[in-house]
Amino acid sequence: MKKVLHFIDESLEEAFAVIAMALMAVIMGIQVIARYVFNSSLSWPEEVSVYLLIWMGMLSLSYCIRKNASIKVEMIIDLFPEKVRKFFHLLEDIISILFYGLLTIPAWQFFQGVVKSGQVSPALHIPMTLIQVAPFVACILAVIRSVEHIVFLFRRQAPEAEEKKEV
Repeated sequence: MKKVLHFIDESLEEAFAVIAMALMAVIMGIQVIARYVFNSSLSWPEEVSVYLLIWMGMLSLSYCIRKNASIKVEMIIDLFPEKVRKFFHLLEDIISILFYGLLTIPAWQFFQGVVKSGQVSPALHIPMTLIQVAPFVACILAVIRSVEHIVFLFRRQAPEAEEKKEV
């Protein structure tokens, strides 16, 4: 169980992105072969690829927070002493928690609308709830990753400190 939790904490978004990209490559390869070799186009490959891309895009949000790769002006923050930098990083994480926490509300409402409509995808007829839940999941994961950042910050094990040591 501990290994599973460690994997989820360290590699969830990366593993999903690798699997999704590999699936997209294979699926679109099948589509290219079907279209140009057999002169027949399949209806489902584009749909699956778009849905995988949506999930990858949504999960990249929490991945970027986890890897401390969000857009910010780090050069200016680095000019300050350590305690001031720590304050700015804490402020950044608090703002992220508030922002993504607030975004969970419309993401949930959007998801509930799709649940009530019972909408299915055009080609595969899969429930659109599997796709439309992505923004909600992304916001929840972003809040969790931002909370992790605060914990790391106070433990002095911030992910950015680990990455700077590796370089």
